[in-house]
Order: sequence, then C-alpha cells, then structure tokens
Amino acid sequence: MGDTAPPSPSFFSSLGSRLFEPRTLLRIALSLTLGAAGAGVGWRLYLKPKRAIAEIRYQSHLCLMRLYDLQMAYRGAHGVFAGDLETLLASAPDGAQLREKLRSSVDLETLAVVGGADRFRLEANVLDPQRTSVKLRGPLGKR
Repeated sequence: MGDTAPPSPSFFSSLGSRLFEPRTLLRIALSLTLGAAGAGVGWRLYLKPKRAIAEIRYQSHLCLMRLYDLQMAYRGAHGVFAGDLETLLASAPDGAQLREKLRSSVDLETLAVVGGADRFRLEANVLDPQRTSVKLRGPLGKR
C-alpha cells in the first residue's frame, strides 16, 4: 500500500510537450497558410470588386454634387437654372475635367440636366453592374 502512482501530468504541461512536436508545428503552419490563402482569394474575388464599385458610385456622387453646385451658381448669375449639360459645363472653370470625371463614373447618354426658372433635375445611371439610377432635384435649400 505504500506505492502510490505518480500524479498524471497537468493539461498544460502535456500541451506544452505536444505543441513543439514537428507534426504539430507542421499542422499549425499548414493551417496558417490555408487561412492566409483563403483570405487572399476572398479579397481578390469579393472585396476588390466591391471596392471598385463603391469607388465608382462615390465618384458619381461627387460629380453630381458638383453639378448641383454649378446649377446653383448658374442661377445666381443668370436668374434661371441651366437646361443642358453643355451650358452647365461651359459655366465652370473646370468643365473639361468634370466631363472626364463624369465619363468615368456616369453614363453620359443617360445624363439628363433639366432646368427651369424655379427648379432643376439631374438624372444619370452610374457605371456599375446594376446601372444604378441617381436623381437629384433642387434647389433643396441653403447648403
């Protein structure tokens, strides 16, 4: 009865001894490599296209807001809103650059600039896969 079994090693000591075995280290390295590869594939196939679409939508929003500001300035100078895109861009000092930005983010064939004495409307389709329709009507009030 004097013989007692040695205490079993604790969980952490057995884990520490198994952790540095070559087979365990190989499994950890393989898991990390597969996780990094999966993240890279996800970024390339999902996140990168989503970011490109978001960038196009953002640029179209900036361009349409610039057209809104030009409409407000045109009304201040002429008393009415501009009735077409050419008139609006001709009144801007950066009209050529704005046209190029519009061309890269908005379908110019669907861009409508309609102005009158009291109101105006800007409509366009964004160059994204859904051809998102954007419509602005103004004036909205003081900005």
